[in-house]
Amino acid sequence: MSRAALGSRLAPAAAVALALALAAALAPRECAALPEAARAFAAPAAAEEWSGAATSPVLGAGRPAPPPMASALALEAPTLEWIGLGRGKTRPITSKERGRAGLPMLSAARAQILLRSLTVPGWGQATIGRKGSAKLFLLAEAGVWATFTSFRIQEQLRRQSYERSARLLAGIDLHGRDEEFRRIVGGFRSNDEYNLYVVARDAANLYYDDPDRYWAYIASHSLTGRNAWSWKSDGDLLRYRAQRKDAQRAAQRANTAVAVAIANRFVSALHAARLAGRQDSGKHSWNFEVAPGAAEDAMAFRCGVRARF
Repeated sequence: MSRAALGSRLAPAAAVALALALAAALAPRECAALPEAARAFAAPAAAEEWSGAATSPVLGAGRPAPPPMASALALEAPTLEWIGLGRGKTRPITSKERGRAGLPMLSAARAQILLRSLTVPGWGQATIGRKGSAKLFLLAEAGVWATFTSFRIQEQLRRQSYERSARLLAGIDLHGRDEEFRRIVGGFRSNDEYNLYVVARDAANLYYDDPDRYWAYIASHSLTGRNAWSWKSDGDLLRYRAQRKDAQRAAQRANTAVAVAIANRFVSALHAARLAGRQDSGKHSWNFEVAPGAAEDAMAFRCGVRARF
């Protein structure tokens, strides 16, 4: 490439760079507001300058490798949380500015409505005058807690049933006993069977070469005295197991009702916040947006759908 051709290609880039330098020196704030067309024009020109310098025999091949050039569309976007004021000063972005920029905006009134629906489902809907939605969420909440109460009562009744079966059919009182002991009573026909198959086996595994410690372990871990039981028949044992499973199933359903109550609160809060947003903006929209991607790839871009409600 000749010197004249290289000079003609570098002239536009030099002119743009000189204009940017003068503008930055005279008015720093106005420099940030230059049209993006100028910066888009400077980027390919600078790229040509580096490519020409790397291949031109006049400038030589000893120059360092050019830095990676980004696409003109991949300019750095302004921050979403802070706005620059010049000379290193920043301030937080306001709710109105977030709304004008199309960013999600949560006003104080909208946040209050959301918190009300999180506390009592339907309260937020009632605040903004949506009586039908409020009644729906309140009825759902009442139904959930009625279901929870019924399952808790059912659990207590079934627990009392299997405790009564153990007292009458196996001769052991389970009142105040932990769940592990209740499980053991339902797992073995008698305490002697438990001592033989569990306690003696554990003692043999631990102290098979020490008879004294073997018998000491059995004596300290065997279930005897007030911890003894004996089922009269296999049918009685199976009845106890079925009653205990019914009580556990009722407890699980009560816990499921609590989970449904939590989900009802979140759904009510989101619904109330959406209704409040419609009242604030007066309309909602769906926008398809395309933005530049990573700076390393000039051809990369990102696309998405923004919903405003």
